[in-house]
Amino acid sequence: MIWLPISNSSRRCWMRSCSPTSIRSRWSTLALLLVACGASTKVPQGQPDGAEPASDPSAKITVTSASDPNRNQSSTALGRDGAETHMTAVNDCELPQCVGDAPSGLVAAIRDRAALARNCYEEALKSIPTLVGRLVIQLRVTHEGRSCPVQIINNELAESKTLLPCVRTVMEQNFPRPSSGCVDLQLPLRFVPEFVEGDAGTK
Repeated sequence: MIWLPISNSSRRCWMRSCSPTSIRSRWSTLALLLVACGASTKVPQGQPDGAEPASDPSAKITVTSASDPNRNQSSTALGRDGAETHMTAVNDCELPQCVGDAPSGLVAAIRDRAALARNCYEEALKSIPTLVGRLVIQLRVTHEGRSCPVQIINNELAESKTLLPCVRTVMEQNFPRPSSGCVDLQLPLRFVPEFVEGDAGTK
């Protein structure tokens, strides 16, 4: 707002009728003052009056949702492409421990495989007739029913070079699926010749 100093004589002139020349002079002075004030408050070029300042490009937030995956031109077609691109499969063989349950069908299948391991022992006896001992293996069955590589807990038949590879081949097979995840089982196998077992049973 602009205040113009007005003397008493001028105030009386405004209150009463003044000469046209005096009134034009005062209006001309007022117009010049308004033009000068307007020039000092010009809006900087390139930014319209009342416009918000330009946003910082580094602060741009990209939002992608399954309902509209590409609404911000995202390269990830979330919700459209395959689930395998967003999920990592669980490898039960690398877990520190398993907490699943072994149903009766799985236990029966493992016992059948252990019986087949006897064939490995019989084959090893052909090279080492005095081969006798105990073999304890750690068997892990994944939630899909696959066997992880067998871990050896105790091996009293290490002198045979063929027994252990054969037992691994027999045990590292597919099994019925466990309940609620993977399972760990310890399987003790005691190998003795048939005639030794017969002799021991008569004493």
